[in-house]
Amino acid sequence: MPDMSGQDPSEIKMATVDEEEKGATFSGTVILGIDVEGAGEVLFFRDFLIEDYKGELTAYLATDGNITKSIDLGELKHKSSSFKLPIPLGTDTSPYNTVVLRDEKSKKKVVTIKL
Repeated sequence: MPDMSGQDPSEIKMATVDEEEKGATFSGTVILGIDVEGAGEVLFFRDFLIEDYKGELTAYLATDGNITKSIDLGELKHKSSSFKLPIPLGTDTSPYNTVVLRDEKSKKKVVTIKL
């Protein structure tokens, strides 16, 4: 779980997800915060479930859902419902306000999560 201590609560970006897109269900919480284990900023997925989706998804931290203005955080290969994806060290995350999950094969956006 990201360590929220010492952070201004108004600056913590998070979203609760409960969406159905393209026949799949996405639910859980997504938080952009500081990792308690000292890895810097991370995108933390808590109790995040993806049901009825067959493809492979990649997560992007984006500005207004725009993939061309995003950071590729990698493929979602996690077996657990709670996991984290590290943000490259030194990244200014202030302009990023969405998480985009994109299908690896078709390169289409599957779901956009507003933080």
